[in-house]
Order: sequence, then C-alpha cells, then structure tokens
Amino acid sequence: MEKLRSRTGLVVFALLLVIAGGWYIFWPRGGANDFSLTDIDGDPFRLSDFRGEVVLLDFMATWCGPCRTSMSDLLEIRRDFGEDVVLISISVDPVSDTAERLRDWADLWEADWIHARDTADPPVSQQFKVTAIPTLIIIDKDGKVGFRHVGLTPAETLKSEISELLNK
Repeated sequence: MEKLRSRTGLVVFALLLVIAGGWYIFWPRGGANDFSLTDIDGDPFRLSDFRGEVVLLDFMATWCGPCRTSMSDLLEIRRDFGEDVVLISISVDPVSDTAERLRDWADLWEADWIHARDTADPPVSQQFKVTAIPTLIIIDKDGKVGFRHVGLTPAETLKSEISELLNK
C-alpha cells in the first residue's frame, strides 16, 4: 500500500510540473531538425542558413484566432530586436494558406519577416512535433532548441528568452 501511495505521489508531482511549467519542460533541448522550405516570394531557405543567429519559429495558420492574437507579440519582438532575431512564420495549413493568402496576411500585419508554407516532406511541423497552434520555438545560435511554447505567449516572456540566447 505504501508503494502505491509513493507512485501515486510521483505521478501527481509529474502532472503538476507539466501543468505549472508547460509541456516544453519535457521537450528535448538538442539540435533542431534542419529543414528546407520556400518562402512566399519563391526564395528557398534552410534553417541551417541562420546558424549563428537566434531564430524564432512561429507555427501558425491565417484562420487561427490565437495566431492572429499572437501577431502583436511577434510585431513587438520584431520592433525590439530588429534583424538580431530571425523570425519565420510557417503555416501548418499549406492547402488553405496559399502563397497569396500568406502574402496578404503579412501585408495586413506589416510583418516583414519570412513567411512560408509547410510543404516539406515530412512537414516541418511534424518534425518539431507541433500539435497545436500557435507554437513558438526559439532556436539558439548553435542551432539548438532553447525554448518552446504552445499557445499564446506574452511578448515579455519571448523577449526575456531571446535576450538570454542572444547574450550566450
């Protein structure tokens, strides 16, 4: 009976960690998978092209309400960090989000960073185990996942984490 209580306590503790700290606690912090996509202007790029820079991956879709809400935070990141941080918004719905629709989205928000459709095989979102949008993944200068957030994430949190990685 004591062993059962001990195991139950451990399970409850683990669940509380997940709830309190977010799923990203358990996300491996190893190297990010390299991928290749083409942006909405037809220019191909690879994640590895940005080695030596901090990269913020924004997995999103134009029809996603929370993704719309998160745009103000991303615009704040862009305003505060400028070219010091590479922003890449990747639509997880390449059928609905055509290049033209993503271009309209970027124009509407005056978002001057990379926008691409997740047309990789396997999809980039699958490689990064994206199960909900928005998902934000911050990659450090060495190409390793530094932070991961699922759902709306305040700009202040992102700025703090980006600053930490920029100062490494």
